[in-house]
Amino acid sequence: MASLQKYLDDLFEKYHHPRHLGSDPLEFVHRYNEPWDQEAIALVSAVLAYGNVKQIRNSITGVIELLGSLAKSPSAFVRSLDDASRVSDARRAFSKFVHRFNTGPDVVLLFLLLSRSWREYGSLGSHFLNHHSPDHLNFEIGLNGLMSDWRRWKKEFRFSSGKSFEYLLTAPSDGSCCKRWCMFLRWMGRKDSLDPGLWTLGSPLLAQAAPGRSLRSDQLVLPLDTHVARVSRYLGLSQRKSVNWKMAVEATQSLREYDPKDPTRYDFALARLGIVDGGTACLNSNGKKSWSGASGSTR
Repeated sequence: MASLQKYLDDLFEKYHHPRHLGSDPLEFVHRYNEPWDQEAIALVSAVLAYGNVKQIRNSITGVIELLGSLAKSPSAFVRSLDDASRVSDARRAFSKFVHRFNTGPDVVLLFLLLSRSWREYGSLGSHFLNHHSPDHLNFEIGLNGLMSDWRRWKKEFRFSSGKSFEYLLTAPSDGSCCKRWCMFLRWMGRKDSLDPGLWTLGSPLLAQAAPGRSLRSDQLVLPLDTHVARVSRYLGLSQRKSVNWKMAVEATQSLREYDPKDPTRYDFALARLGIVDGGTACLNSNGKKSWSGASGSTR
């Protein structure tokens, strides 16, 4: 345990730094200062974080440019969607947008759902916290509740989008590892030089949430992509073969042994192993245990 603790802490010190933001969609959130702008950009940046780094960056940049053509800010665009004519304008603007198998209507529908969350709860954070409790071990119940609401609202909108939209609304109840939502919630529940902590205590986004409600860092779950799952098995954090919700929870539980209050703080660093260093890792200086190989990482 001692050697693994040192290894994880060394990784954190090496990679958990703003100089590596250029390889992560979180970079786009840092371009904004207004909390509602940040929440909107964080959402779309996280859910589109599949594919290679270049694809992801190009697609998020494309969304931001289209938003800029429609409103003075991302939050102004989201709030404008209670007007049917503005929804039509958005659909026209996004008509040619494609990110792998997601299309422009998928992105507009995502923002429509966000807009309704803002109208009914004040922010997406307050909506999420309507389902999430301080006594929950992790955010599973909260995320299931949010996804259930959004899936129901989607039907009420009678908004035409492809089946690909369902790929954006993953839930623990489906068995999915929910990698992109785990990453988004890490951004929301941690606050340091990288993670903005938009749903932590004192955030203006939580003004309409129940008093004392927030998302705590100890309730976060490790985002698992192919690379982080492989490293997790290698480090003994989980031996599950399937990259699913159970594996994500198990790996997170293992990380609690090294940081009970903030187990996912190692996530950004673990992901950098594949993106920055091409998938090479060594457990300790004497070389007793090593891992290498193409990562296949998508963030």
